Amino acid sequence: MFRFLIFLFSLSLALGLASCANVNSSGHDVLVDIANPFPYVQIGQSATTLKATVQFDSSKQGVKWALTNANIACSPACGTLAPQGSPSFSAVYTPPKSAPLNQQATIAAISEAEKTQEYAFTFTIYAPASITINNPFTSVLIGTAPIAVNATVTNDPSNSGANWTLTAGGSNCSPACGTLAPGASNLSVIYTPPATFPSGANVNPTLTATAVDNSSATDSFSFSILNNTSLFKGNYAFLLRGYYDAVPTAPPATAAQIPMAFAGSFTADGNGNITNVEFDVNNSGGITDETVQQSGTYTVNVGPTGIIEAIISITSFQFGSGLNPGFRCIMSADGTHGRMIELDQGAFLDSGDVELQDTTVLSTKPVGNYAFGVDSDSPFGGRTIAAGQLVLGAAGVTGGLIDQSYQANLTPVFVAQPLSPSAQSSPDSVGRGTLTMTIGGESVSYAYYIVDATHFLLIEIDGGAAFGTVFGGVARSQTGLTASSVNGVSVIQLTGFDVYPLETPNPVLPVVIVGQLTVSGGNAFSVQFDINDIGQFLIGEGASGTITFDPSTGRAALSAPTGFTTNFLNSGAWYLYDTGKGFFVEEDISTSGAVTPSSITNRALSGTTLPQTGAPFQLSNVSGNVIAGFGASSTPLVPNAALGMNIVSPTAVGTGKAGSYTSTGDLTSIATQSIPQGGKIPDGSYSGRIAFVDSTNLANGHGLITFQAPLLGDFSSGTAYQATFYMIAPNQFVAIAGISGSSLGTVPPYTGVIFVNP
Repeated sequence: MFRFLIFLFSLSLALGLASCANVNSSGHDVLVDIANPFPYVQIGQSATTLKATVQFDSSKQGVKWALTNANIACSPACGTLAPQGSPSFSAVYTPPKSAPLNQQATIAAISEAEKTQEYAFTFTIYAPASITINNPFTSVLIGTAPIAVNATVTNDPSNSGANWTLTAGGSNCSPACGTLAPGASNLSVIYTPPATFPSGANVNPTLTATAVDNSSATDSFSFSILNNTSLFKGNYAFLLRGYYDAVPTAPPATAAQIPMAFAGSFTADGNGNITNVEFDVNNSGGITDETVQQSGTYTVNVGPTGIIEAIISITSFQFGSGLNPGFRCIMSADGTHGRMIELDQGAFLDSGDVELQDTTVLSTKPVGNYAFGVDSDSPFGGRTIAAGQLVLGAAGVTGGLIDQSYQANLTPVFVAQPLSPSAQSSPDSVGRGTLTMTIGGESVSYAYYIVDATHFLLIEIDGGAAFGTVFGGVARSQTGLTASSVNGVSVIQLTGFDVYPLETPNPVLPVVIVGQLTVSGGNAFSVQFDINDIGQFLIGEGASGTITFDPSTGRAALSAPTGFTTNFLNSGAWYLYDTGKGFFVEEDISTSGAVTPSSITNRALSGTTLPQTGAPFQLSNVSGNVIAGFGASSTPLVPNAALGMNIVSPTAVGTGKAGSYTSTGDLTSIATQSIPQGGKIPDGSYSGRIAFVDSTNLANGHGLITFQAPLLGDFSSGTAYQATFYMIAPNQFVAIAGISGSSLGTVPPYTGVIFVNP
């Protein structure tokens, strides 16, 4: 009992003494506080000076600092804490440079005057903040819509976001290079391109995002500000076909349209300048050979759906009429190809293709085996077509074959006729050279323009004395042909014409065919096709026959003894340059010189085939931006047009469930047609509908589309004409249009093949 009492007394005394020690002379407990604690730090972050205060410490002894984890000293793994001064009322905390095993630590300030009084806080050590811009871009067009740019910041516990800067050459460049505005969150910014084209370094600004929580964490990207003209840049070759509209100068002469071809090359520098222009014009035997390089200017329009149109003027050259040549090009999104139309104040009405050249091969002389197709429209004197194999060697033209037909001729002009060795020059710096095809002692001279290592364009540059022709066309390299190269499903498009004397005042009416050509076993073919022939617009026709193919020449001979009676043809020659790809010419005989609707007549049908890819097709396979070309037909009654189309695909099959399209572009037509603009309609707007009748036609890519009347040469009725098309691949098809069952004696609008995204 005694010992227990002594223990109780001792404990009571100790508690009493401790209580007295917490009170200073003012009678208050000592209080410790840290003015700037923090909930987290980041590895590698700059040091922080902590400040402590001690109230009611009359002895001014300051604090003792401690850095611990679970009450155990953790420095330097959790950072370092350096007391400042003596006595100390501050300390410098420096985060670690690498991640500790435990991400939490505690800093305490303990009163030196009274060790039981302290202030402590626990914080988390994070990896350094990092930032990534999610949607950088490489270029932007002046005057376009604002762009939202977003970033992601990792290890950002306070969600502080990002700061954004816009610089060029290391200095702020706004507003010359665009402007920045706050985005939808602290991790986004709105960039607005400038309305005018900047100069100097401002053309290539840099957009930088910096993490607010870590100023050393940045991400940036540089981009180019583009003028419209920069969207059309490179070396281009073109081939146009059409007519010279020879309007009479005095009565009683009548207007006449003379077939012509126009080929050449030019360089668009991206800044609105056209240089290195060379071209050849064959105006029904009148040759303009402009190999002295010319120059010009261009501008670029961007349509509401992003389709690019280049407007070109050759300013250093004038034709005899004193007019500068002018062109418009509707270009593909990648700028590699487009549809081109001559649109100036002259009387040339032609259109065709423009293609980006491979500048690495422009000065390389073509050698090897090529398949080629050329034709010559001469509606009041006959149409001549040809296809063949052209063999080129170091010495020039070393051989080949040609098949050639003449509209309404009793027999084909040539059937697999050998080509004789002839001259070929090396190309100049823009890819232009010359070559000669000699057949049976007759020669045709051509200029050629190289597009790339696989193909070049051809235009006849003699007076046409041998055959009365204005030939123009394409030659493509033959590669790896085998006996099976002829097999498969191809889309065929053919253009020709009939002459029917009762159809006045213009007895020449085009014949156009599009269809699906199927070859199997290397020796049999069938074709499903649509045709417009002298007012008969027939859909879903068919023919079949045999085929003989020689892979060494690429020549396939088609024979269908009853083909003409089923609205196709009895015989034809098809020169392939790859599987399913080739040039086709009709080789029918004509039963008599007098042409009647029931006679078997060579209609000089010629065209191309391309393998059908992507079948079975879906509704979404016709959607979005495409380019379209009209005209260059076998009659001048069909206008020329180059259009940019935007298609909204059908939502279901059935003619009552059609999709739609809108288009803008340029049109030219003969002056005697009823156009207030005198045959020229720049920047016209056209629309229509597109549909598939049923699921079978959808799978095969056989559809219906309408075209407004002016595109088909009707400038008064306001009618929307039906057309049919066959898909070659998604968003690529050929179509024909016209009027079914029109009466003879009235010339209805007809059209040649319409190419969409060729």
